[in-house]
Amino acid sequence: MREILDTRFLVEHFVSADPELLERARERMREVRRTKRGLLPTVALAEFSAQVCRHGGQAEARTLVRALLASGIPIQPLTTSIALAAGAFRCSNPDVPLADCIIGATAAEHRGLVISDDPHFRRLPKVRVDWI
Repeated sequence: MREILDTRFLVEHFVSADPELLERARERMREVRRTKRGLLPTVALAEFSAQVCRHGGQAEARTLVRALLASGIPIQPLTTSIALAAGAFRCSNPDVPLADCIIGATAAEHRGLVISDDPHFRRLPKVRVDWI
């Protein structure tokens, strides 16, 4: 089963202030890479880059994004079918951010689960969620 990496997971994996959460996220990432189940939506990559840049600057953002890209986790671009599914999610859940709708639609299309603790995903039909 595909594991769709959400921005929240990426933040905990790379820059968590909680040592226990950091280790659990790193272990999950090792498992995702070992089994080749991971999938990274482009919108999660954009959100992660922006968050790290805001908190640590552009140089840190570039460094961490390079490390993420070098991890070998496939990048899932926004396709027409994902975009339309995300639009439908957003239409029926207007308070769920569009990026979360796109990540949820990616998970639904790939019959995977979103790796996140963000409660927005639990409101999207047919989207399964797991945390570290």
